Amino acid sequence: MSLLGASLVVVLFGLLVHVLRLVPRAKEAIVVSRASADVMRDSALDDDVKEKALQKGAVRLLYLSFVLLTGSTVALAAPLGVIWLLDLLGLLSLETVTAILLRWDFILFATVVGVAAYIFFERRRR
Repeated sequence: MSLLGASLVVVLFGLLVHVLRLVPRAKEAIVVSRASADVMRDSALDDDVKEKALQKGAVRLLYLSFVLLTGSTVALAAPLGVIWLLDLLGLLSLETVTAILLRWDFILFATVVGVAAYIFFERRRR
């Protein structure tokens, strides 16, 4: 039963990452970072133009960092909260589920299945 609870945590986490659009926002953060680096290297731009572009990028990165931090926290806390409630009801042990979540074999299996699911759904979406 605890293995089922650990699997539920992983599935709910993945679902919330998708619903909260954390992957596209992380990709956007990379794009903004690279664009800012390109601005710094562009010798054709004067310092005022560079400063304005970098300030705009910094504000966007700050926003994205906040969204990614809070979204990741929610995506992890919500499934663990469900397990905590099930523990309070005596249906599962939060300690046992947490121990399973930290096992290397479970992490490896969840990673392989998660990456395969991501690739599958990305290809179907296209």
